[in-house]
Amino acid sequence: MEDLKIIDKYVDEREFRNYINSLFIKKGYKRVTLDDPRIADRDKLNDNDILVKKGEIYYTVQVYLNDDIDSKHIVETVEDMRKEGVSAGIIVTNREVSTDLKDYANSKLIQVWDKTELEKEI
Repeated sequence: MEDLKIIDKYVDEREFRNYINSLFIKKGYKRVTLDDPRIADRDKLNDNDILVKKGEIYYTVQVYLNDDIDSKHIVETVEDMRKEGVSAGIIVTNREVSTDLKDYANSKLIQVWDKTELEKEI
């Protein structure tokens, strides 16, 4: 819990993304790519932060630090899934996400790891 408070207040996007990358590795995912947030994306809809693989499934991962997640983020993740040619996505945020939005994401084959999920991991 204390670690999440530190993340909320003192960590920048790059540090948070690297932390999440480490969490994926700890959970048995293999990193395929990791974008550097200090480098601007040419295509603003394609802000694939991390591409990971677990088993035979590839996931595009969107990492949001101190951003509230809404349906727009789900749509962008679906677009990234299409562009990356993967069948699943994961959105990670240090904020809470409603059950309704998580259900909507799940219907699009997207998992949402929010503050509640991160508290379990820390």
